[in-house]
Amino acid sequence: MKDGNYYTVYGWMINRLKLKGTTLQLYAVIYGFSENGENECSGSLAYLAETTGCTKQTVLNALRACVHRRFKSVAA
Repeated sequence: MKDGNYYTVYGWMINRLKLKGTTLQLYAVIYGFSENGENECSGSLAYLAETTGCTKQTVLNALRACVHRRFKSVAA
């Protein structure tokens, strides 16, 4: 992740969606790409792993968890 880049974790992601850890980070990154309703997250697996500080396998597991929970911005 570049020094000037960031992602935002909103309270509702924790309180309503009950996200935590890598799944929370990943959801926040993807949400940041797609929150205007017109964009999709085009970040590669390597980018998501680097941004969250996790391995690619951990990111894949977190993505599966989001899809399993049917989070629209990940599953759509």
